Amino acid sequence: MAGATQQPRYHALYRACIKDAALAGGELMRAALARALQELPDRAAAMPDVVDRNLLLEAVNVLREQQAALGAGFPQALLTEFAQAIAGDRVASLSFDTLPLLGDEQVQENADLVHAGQELEQAVRPQLAELERVLLAAQLTPEGGQQRHPLRPEVYARAMHRLARVSPVSPAVRRRWLRYLPPLMAPELAQALHGTAQRLQAELADHIELPAVHPQDEMDEATQLTIRALRKLLSGAPGDAADEGVIVFSDTGDSDFSHTVPAALEMVQDMRKVDQLLLQLRQRQAAMPGRERDSLAAFRRALRHEARRPAQALGLEVVHLMIDNLAEEPRLLPAVRNVVRDLEPPLLRLALVDPRFFSDRSHPARRLLEQITQRSLAWSSPQEPGFSTFMDGLQQATEALLDAGGTGPETFEIALSALQEAWDEAQPRGRRNRERAVRALMRAEQRNLLAGRIAQQILERPDAAQAPREALAFLTGPWTQVMAQARLADMAGEEDPGGGWWVVQSVLWSVQPALAARVAGQHRTLVARIDAGLQSIDHLPADTDRWQNLLSALRDLALASGAGTPARSREAETAPETTNTWLAPLEMHESGFIPDSAMTPETSAPEADALGSQELEVGAFVDLMADGWERWQLTWASPHGLLFMFTHASGAARSMTRRKLNSMLAQGTLRLVSAHPVVDGALDAVARAAWRNTA
Repeated sequence: MAGATQQPRYHALYRACIKDAALAGGELMRAALARALQELPDRAAAMPDVVDRNLLLEAVNVLREQQAALGAGFPQALLTEFAQAIAGDRVASLSFDTLPLLGDEQVQENADLVHAGQELEQAVRPQLAELERVLLAAQLTPEGGQQRHPLRPEVYARAMHRLARVSPVSPAVRRRWLRYLPPLMAPELAQALHGTAQRLQAELADHIELPAVHPQDEMDEATQLTIRALRKLLSGAPGDAADEGVIVFSDTGDSDFSHTVPAALEMVQDMRKVDQLLLQLRQRQAAMPGRERDSLAAFRRALRHEARRPAQALGLEVVHLMIDNLAEEPRLLPAVRNVVRDLEPPLLRLALVDPRFFSDRSHPARRLLEQITQRSLAWSSPQEPGFSTFMDGLQQATEALLDAGGTGPETFEIALSALQEAWDEAQPRGRRNRERAVRALMRAEQRNLLAGRIAQQILERPDAAQAPREALAFLTGPWTQVMAQARLADMAGEEDPGGGWWVVQSVLWSVQPALAARVAGQHRTLVARIDAGLQSIDHLPADTDRWQNLLSALRDLALASGAGTPARSREAETAPETTNTWLAPLEMHESGFIPDSAMTPETSAPEADALGSQELEVGAFVDLMADGWERWQLTWASPHGLLFMFTHASGAARSMTRRKLNSMLAQGTLRLVSAHPVVDGALDAVARAAWRNTA
């Protein structure tokens, strides 16, 4: 199988396939629409319910009117969904945390969307499996499994949803489009997936080995959760608990948490039974090494007997599924997955008495689980420095949590505080490095923003209209940094601190034949001013010399040329390139800056398309390609989005411009590991299972 270091060389081909799939979306949609206009009237005629029949016929008539617009708009909708899938964006309407916010119409619309996506996936399953085998072999799929890639049928269904939302149609028409159109894409999508798989396999045949075919994991089908039940669990709405599995909150009781503890707590006669079950579980694990799963299953069964209401059983099921998802999460190292599995008993116990864990992101148990899983993503291998220290603190806190006898959130709060204190003490150097790097980058961004405004003022000057572009490159590049630095350092409020505008005028006049004679006697003063200015921003001496030589040649040429003749110089071919964002050497050192000029011709190509413009959020983990893949976390983004800083578990920092970041994303030398908390993903998987059951 291809090694991880080979992945970037395949990435350009993969991106080309994705772009081609988006471009082909127009033909795919037009074929699906033609099929819909032919088949749906007959399907409507067979409906016994006259209301449903008329609504579907109305949807067909509107579809006929909007046929051209849908065919033209689908490629862009598809490209947008591809980009979001690559970036790891959560589908907000289907996520666990947003379920209580959905109205009945949204629930039905999303259920239709999920059902249509399921039908489409079922129809193209062989071709999808073929493509996913190739993607897995070439390591082209996002971290976390081969089912998380942009070409999956679910993304095509979401693109249809996106397009329908912006179409001038009624909700009833939109719902029927979502219900019937995605499955009708199946013939063309199957052909497209097969073609993409064959294209990739042909190009990479000498470098990859296809994995064996395994049955698809159908774990989601094991649960009978529904969206209705989950929404009630998250909202705590009162209702018929016996029928709906609703948790009823009580304002009375002996607990310190009486304002949030469910009435079901009253039915648990003696919570010490639960503590005894947990003690028996640990004793059984100690007596039977290697039998943890068996004893844990026995503990879950025993806890279910303690659940006196359907709502409690539902809470236990959600915790169990969430932990199962986390314990199978490939982004978590095995040792961390084991710790997560160890946390299932206390979380199950908590679910019986305090269901806020599901709806309150600030709940200590939720925060503890998020801290454990998110911080662990800083390491991609247990052999990396710092991981053993991380695990020592984690295991100690877990042991203390398991030994505690409380059933409320207090024990999780204590464990969380102990973990954060241990982790903070383990990385004092890293914290200081980050603070120093952020200060350097903040200075750089402030100066660059001011330099950009000054550059615009220079270009708007009348005497700049005929100036050689090489001279303008100097003035709007390094010299604007000098002027911005002088202005930021000026405490007296001078009109032209440092005399920067005098240099601007002198350079512009000295390089134009019609004006050069006016400043012919100021050559030495100009050279000295430029030297002093560039030195004030720690400009590299070698670059300073090249600029001075270039400007001197332009001045000589202007004096030798006739009036009105534009000055041009051979030295212009070797003029140092300027970038929009510049950092001084000390700022580069303190922040680990990767300059844009370090990009190779292949990686510096502009990537302005939607796939190359992913918005990473602070906290996201990425792998960066250096000598090999290294795990970094985006810990800071500048207020104006010019600069981004990543930190390593060792405390080292790296920073780059937005242009560099997008280029590395596009070329595959920077790949997203996790854009959102892993716990959110595990709970979203529970919600997806419920959506499937509801659909």
